[in-house]
Amino acid sequence: MTVAGDGTIIPGVCKWDGASYHAMDCGFNWDCTPPINTSGLANGGILSIAFWNGELYAGGDIYSINGEPAYNIARWDGSSWQNLGGGLNSQVWRLHGYADGLYAVGLFTHADGVEVNGLARWDGSAWHSVFDLPQFGSTINRVYDVAWYNGELYICGNFIGDDGVLRIARYDGSVWRSVGTGIQGSFSSVNLLEVHDGLLYVAGAFAQTQPYGPPENPGCGIVTWDGEQWGTLGEGTCGSANPTIYRMTWIQDTLYVTGRFDRIGGVPTGRVAKWDGHRWCSLVPPDYFYPDIGAMGSYRDTLIVGGSFTVAGPDNIDRIAKWVGGSYTSACGIATGIEPPEQVAGPITTFPNPATDHLNVILPSDQVGSTITLYDAAGRMVLATKIVHTPMMIDISALANGTYVLRSGDHERSRIEVLR
Repeated sequence: MTVAGDGTIIPGVCKWDGASYHAMDCGFNWDCTPPINTSGLANGGILSIAFWNGELYAGGDIYSINGEPAYNIARWDGSSWQNLGGGLNSQVWRLHGYADGLYAVGLFTHADGVEVNGLARWDGSAWHSVFDLPQFGSTINRVYDVAWYNGELYICGNFIGDDGVLRIARYDGSVWRSVGTGIQGSFSSVNLLEVHDGLLYVAGAFAQTQPYGPPENPGCGIVTWDGEQWGTLGEGTCGSANPTIYRMTWIQDTLYVTGRFDRIGGVPTGRVAKWDGHRWCSLVPPDYFYPDIGAMGSYRDTLIVGGSFTVAGPDNIDRIAKWVGGSYTSACGIATGIEPPEQVAGPITTFPNPATDHLNVILPSDQVGSTITLYDAAGRMVLATKIVHTPMMIDISALANGTYVLRSGDHERSRIEVLR
């Protein structure tokens, strides 16, 4: 990405105010002096952005900031991009903000000189290894995503280690272990981890037919893990020439995915689909986007896709588009799959939900003066505050996107989604 909107130069990253694009200083891999070196930019790029501790971070293949050396990750201070210490010695694949720091995963082996083997944590001033992650096998770890689930840290990617570690692993509090039978296949990888409604969603390039895996694999393209066993989401991407899912995002209780697949839930698709908890539906017909989609996200309950495409069905659309609904609703698979876990409701009312930067909490009058607590998907308390009046607005701008549980008393709780 080099130019947006009316010709604004935006190498690598920009912001949208609802009407126009704006540059964020010089972006990356450019010295702010025209002409822009587009060939150099082609060798670099941003693969992930995340908010942590109220600030924006970007990671990818970053080798310069305003003409000065950079090291694959940077922080936006409100007016310019800054290095994070000595940074990381190779590409960053994804960033996630958690209560104890900003987690980075990728193809790097060291963080500011510390051996980290593809998984590092930034605490705001220094880099740290995470649970002494070892190098799996004889090649560097290619780590594509990380997530806390049921109090354990999970990583995924394309790595093979001892003790049955195959492309996904978990830290159980003492050692790194395999997850079930892992994901098999010469061309397989696990690209994404996402926690939602008590399940870990696992997506990537895998199937139950070669070359993307044997029948022993738990599914095609996307499966769930409940801490003990695998689950399927209908047929997933079984039957696709390429089963790969590259991106997924939740909007309330609907899961959206994109990738290289041309079938999902048994129906043909233009590589964008949704899962409503019971069945898959394609959003667009085959060959709708040209050439390709490479990114997916949401903004205020609107689905956004980006990529190299310049055509979207009958329209010419340059590389970014939003979903506004459509009539292509016949391409849905048979209703099947998992049921959402039972949710315990109590005398807590919250709005909006999903929330962005603030959450309003309403308690019964006899509970005013009590303390509420907010827990992340790993079961860790990330916020506690006393409700002195009702309703009361709570600042949650420091929280990362994800699912949280708000608790009042010993039993009453309410599930909260944070989406930006």
